[in-house]
Amino acid sequence: MSFLDFFTGGAGQTAAKNNAAAINTGLQQGGNALLTSYGQGQNYLLGSDQGPGAFQYATGGYDRARGDVASQYGQTQNYLGQATSAYQPLVSNGLSALGSYYDAIGANGAEGSQRATAAFQAAPGYDYTMDSALGAVQRSAAARGGLAGGNATADILKTATGLANQGFQQYVDNLKGGVGTYTTGVQGLANGLTTQGGASQSYGNALSALGTGQGNMQASILGQGAALQQSLGNQFNALINNSTGALVSNNNALAASQTKASENALGAIVGLGKSALDFNPFKGL
Repeated sequence: MSFLDFFTGGAGQTAAKNNAAAINTGLQQGGNALLTSYGQGQNYLLGSDQGPGAFQYATGGYDRARGDVASQYGQTQNYLGQATSAYQPLVSNGLSALGSYYDAIGANGAEGSQRATAAFQAAPGYDYTMDSALGAVQRSAAARGGLAGGNATADILKTATGLANQGFQQYVDNLKGGVGTYTTGVQGLANGLTTQGGASQSYGNALSALGTGQGNMQASILGQGAALQQSLGNQFNALINNSTGALVSNNNALAASQTKASENALGAIVGLGKSALDFNPFKGL
């Protein structure tokens, strides 16, 4: 520090200038550090050119989970579809038996009864059974020598009627078995379709849960990004306030230094003036 600095405040000005430079450097370095930290945080959350972030991983995880659920659902529906379709022949064949049964019991009117009679008479074994029974009656009547008599005719009619009644009842009972097959088939189809519907509902619930989970996760990540941005703003504000306070203090110190230098200079001037007034060259003569 030179002697003149005592009067001009040069030392204070130099110190204030250096302090201001240091404060500005600190402000710039702090700001850069905050931006770097913020950028890294945002990259971790949202991704960048260098790689995916939490948001992309969350989306990718959802896509994989959705694909797995869809694949499993497809396999499940395939197996259930095969199991359900296995009942279709029972339904188709049983439906035919159901129509014949309704014809046989008269539920479909005269036309149905005619169809039932024709179907009964066309049944396998009907002609053979009837022919065998009537042949036996005729042989018995011939052996008795009464083939052309009324008794033989009555026996033939009785035998034919009895066989028809007995056979028709058996025919109806057989149709009941077919109706039972139809019922079993319908119940199997109904249960299979119900199970498929349940699988579809479960699939929808799974997708809904995945979508909700993804939405919550993405919202959380975006919320963290917003909080990070808000934190950056708060830290920038604090950094600027601190720097501003330091600059104000530095300016106050500079002003105080200059004031002191002015006081020193004024004091020196006053002292010189007083010394000049007190000087008397004739003093002592």
